[in-house]
Amino acid sequence: MRRWLTVGVCAVLLWPAAASAGPGDGGEVGSGGDDGTITAGATYVREGVRRGRSECTWQLANSGAIVDSIGSVSWPRTVNGVTYNLWQRTCPDGTSFVEIADVDSVDLLPALLDDLRSRALPRPTPVFEALDPEFGWAYVRTPLDFRVAESVWRNVSVTASAGPVWATVTARPARLVFESGDPAADVASASCSGSAPLDVYVAEVPGECSYTFFNASSTSPHDGYHFLTTVSVEWEISWIGSGGGSGVLEPYTTSGTAELAVAEVKGLVVCTGPRASQGGC
Repeated sequence: MRRWLTVGVCAVLLWPAAASAGPGDGGEVGSGGDDGTITAGATYVREGVRRGRSECTWQLANSGAIVDSIGSVSWPRTVNGVTYNLWQRTCPDGTSFVEIADVDSVDLLPALLDDLRSRALPRPTPVFEALDPEFGWAYVRTPLDFRVAESVWRNVSVTASAGPVWATVTARPARLVFESGDPAADVASASCSGSAPLDVYVAEVPGECSYTFFNASSTSPHDGYHFLTTVSVEWEISWIGSGGGSGVLEPYTTSGTAELAVAEVKGLVVCTGPRASQGGC
């Protein structure tokens, strides 16, 4: 049976592969052949792990080849301890042959998790409600609502593929934690979850995401004027992959800090008469 291969070579954007592999030697050429053996006219490239999921279709194309610089080659083949298969990739812009390391979805997870943590997950910045409109500080014994931006409180997913094999890792915001930065506080933190971090602020009713200071920030060890507050998002992380694989991964936390001044206001009651409206004295 004669097998003719006419393919083109496309530049590829490589991403660090999850599996260790030696440098590629793509660009090998032949021009046709018999009995499933490529002798000429065929070009292939070696491709690593790529961001995103391939929208192309893939067909395993393991066979033999005679290449001038290498000699007789057959797939699957092993290079530096890594096994490679030859795949035919069909995309809207044409067909090509790609040599890809033999990996499973789980092999993509370490690089995906690193990408998620270092690049994709947003770092929260504390958003405070009910600050003094003139001075921008909070007050002791007055509930202070804390929030995060909508762009932070959302699911975040990253995907990678190696030929037809792909995996997607998704982080879901599970809990928002506020730390007051007041070491003298009996209760130094508060937390909330669900939709509460995005709830509309209602001045008359403290939200689920609220904290009450009982000490002024003049006692702060940070700078004697502000408490150094911290807001953290605790993420639940899961994955799915080609072939039906899925699972739950270790949670992860991202944090951001902000200085917050907290004032204490003392009132002076002046008695002007015996009636209640006059001070009651």
